[in-house]
Amino acid sequence: MTTNGQPVRADALGRVVADAWGAALGVDGLTGQDHFFERGGDSLAAARMAVRLRTALDVRVPLNAVFEHPSLGGFTTALRAEHGPAVDEAAALYLSVLACSDADAEALIGRLDD
Repeated sequence: MTTNGQPVRADALGRVVADAWGAALGVDGLTGQDHFFERGGDSLAAARMAVRLRTALDVRVPLNAVFEHPSLGGFTTALRAEHGPAVDEAAALYLSVLACSDADAEALIGRLDD
C-alpha cells in the first residue's frame, strides 16, 4: 500500500479497504491520500463502508474511526494496528473467495457439507 498518490492496491487489506471506501463513496481509483469527507463521504457513507468491512473482514469498525483517520492510508494503517495480523489474513481470504469460479466455490461448499 502506498500513500503518495498511488492507488492503494499493494496488499490485500489495502485492496479491501479501498474497495469498501470506493463502494460507499461511489468512486474508483482512490489513493492513500484521499480524504473520506473531501471525496463526498458523510455519516451514512461511513456506516455503509463500516458494514462492508465487517462483512468482508469480520471486524468491528466503529463509525468514529473514519472521523479519526479520514485519509484512506491512515484509516488502513489504523485498522491494521487495531486488529493485528488477523485482519491481513482475513483480507487475503476474502479476496481469494471473490476470485473463485462458481465451480470452485461449489466444490468448496460441497467439502464443507461432507
